[in-house]
Amino acid sequence: MSRKKVLLLVTLSETGGAQKVVYHLATGLDREKFDVTVGCAPGGELVDWLKKAPGVKVIELGRLKRDISPLQDILCLLQLYCLIKSGGYDIVHCHSSKAGIVGRLAAYLAGTPKIFFTVHGWGIDERQPFPLCRMYILAERLAGLVSTRVVCVSEYDRKKGMALKLVDAAKMAVINNGVPDEAAPDKVNGTTVREELDLSAGNIVIGTVMRLAPPKQPLFFLEAAKKLLEKDNSGCRFIIIGDGPLRSPCEEYIAGNNLGGKVLLTGTREDVPRLLSVFDIFTLFSSHEGLPLTIIEAMLAGVPVVANAVGGVGELVIHQKTGYLINNLNVSEAEKALWDLISDYDKRISMGEAGRRRALDLFSIDKMVNQYKDLYLS
Repeated sequence: MSRKKVLLLVTLSETGGAQKVVYHLATGLDREKFDVTVGCAPGGELVDWLKKAPGVKVIELGRLKRDISPLQDILCLLQLYCLIKSGGYDIVHCHSSKAGIVGRLAAYLAGTPKIFFTVHGWGIDERQPFPLCRMYILAERLAGLVSTRVVCVSEYDRKKGMALKLVDAAKMAVINNGVPDEAAPDKVNGTTVREELDLSAGNIVIGTVMRLAPPKQPLFFLEAAKKLLEKDNSGCRFIIIGDGPLRSPCEEYIAGNNLGGKVLLTGTREDVPRLLSVFDIFTLFSSHEGLPLTIIEAMLAGVPVVANAVGGVGELVIHQKTGYLINNLNVSEAEKALWDLISDYDKRISMGEAGRRRALDLFSIDKMVNQYKDLYLS
């Protein structure tokens, strides 16, 4: 049997959940069954990762950009059409909103037999201006018509897509994200990591992994940190792993509220699973989400999670069993949940162990890759 030619498309090559899923798919698919190419915007971490991966071709697409621009988007459609037509792909699988719209339309025009799209959280928000929201809905409906299957990473997104009538229900499926088990408690020397980050053995570490951008609400994390340090200034330390446009406001908040030495901004790190080994509590206070990989990574590391209950987060975190869910970015709820874990070592351990068992059972990398493989071959 000849190998299936697969083109994976994602808009940007920055570090993010969609990019990690694309990477794990590209490197995890059986090379005897699949010939894999990845297309994305130039530069960025994903390109660097894939250039080191054997057997994966990378095509950098200069026309593929996140921002809406009618002329650029038409040129991008033409660029993708020529790429797909000349490549003779059996499967085009798109990720992220822009690549999802333009890529699916180009694949349809090029006559691709199978066209898939994975929804990492719909790019449609009721807080958007009405004309913009309607434009996104119509674009998704058009792309949905030419899709073979639309995969949602969470049941929440499947229900949202059905409610907005974005895709025929018969075309929709759910495949949960998965991540490798790299942060297992027995795989990392936490003492070495603590020394590197200047943490004492007695420090309780509350941390997060995020892009420092508005949807992730890094300033909310800092506000919660400030309230907890006002309550007990002795042993808590706070870590933010990641970078982005809100880094300067975060630094200003830390300096303006005398949080220096208590809050560490590490910037972007390639060794996130290693750093998670020293976390006692993981947080994610996003205003909207798909099915965040960082929470799965924290669960695999045996760390209890406190998170805002948006998107598919409630399908990962079981309230009062593997952590706590708060609502509507309520800082008092966040403070209470964090304090409950800070003050109860046994609860942190039991919730962390329950979270790890859940992640191994439901959100493993092998399970995710195998489900996509079955979809491709169906």
